[in-house]
Amino acid sequence: MANFKSLKKPPLSFEVEQAIKQAIIDRVYTPGQKLPSERELVDQFQVSRVTIREALRNLKSSGLIEIRRGISAGAYVSEPNSDPITENFQNLIELGHVDISHLIDARLYFEPRAAEIAAKYRSAEDVDHLRQVLDQAEGQLGASRKTARLTNVSFHCEVAKITRNPIIIFITESITQTHSAMIIEWTHTKLKRHDIHQFIQWHREILDAIIKQNSAEAYEMTRRHLLETYLAYCRVIPKERAREIDRRIRQDYDV
Repeated sequence: MANFKSLKKPPLSFEVEQAIKQAIIDRVYTPGQKLPSERELVDQFQVSRVTIREALRNLKSSGLIEIRRGISAGAYVSEPNSDPITENFQNLIELGHVDISHLIDARLYFEPRAAEIAAKYRSAEDVDHLRQVLDQAEGQLGASRKTARLTNVSFHCEVAKITRNPIIIFITESITQTHSAMIIEWTHTKLKRHDIHQFIQWHREILDAIIKQNSAEAYEMTRRHLLETYLAYCRVIPKERAREIDRRIRQDYDV
């Protein structure tokens, strides 16, 4: 005769979390709007403060809400963003499952194609914005090379936004931000000002292709830029790389 396991109800915090999540999905609460206070949620759900806090922590981890402190303290519905994806990528790096070769390989799947689409469909406003990003990065070089590098890297994210595809945008933001944070941490003392200036110039060449609406050139310029950047970092970062991925990058892309 089969033995059946006892049925257990999910934790109350999970039920609270799902109820608030559904309210956000149904747009009862919209991005930027404040949720009821902890005390109000305790009264409405008839559960403990500990249960409410656990539910709010889970909603924050999933990127649905943000917790603010100070005068405007409370839980607010978040604008859709890539933070949860970025955090997962960062965890993979810290656990040793992802390295620079994995990240550049992934970027090669997305960013050349995004540049190709951007060249086809960019507006005059898009072009002006991309130019401003690079001008800002160049202007920051004298004061802070790190700040200049972070601004310069955001160029790829801004190109992705021209696709108007939130999946491409969020994935590009997450991979690029994770990659940049790791690379800048490892190389902040190893790259000179002229190296960073060269990275900015590569982006200007991609921008020129986008301005000309030459999608094939935008694709190829982005692909070459990512590969050349990868090789430049490999020369100064004494880190292990996934051998199979590294070999494939160099072989498949004729590096």
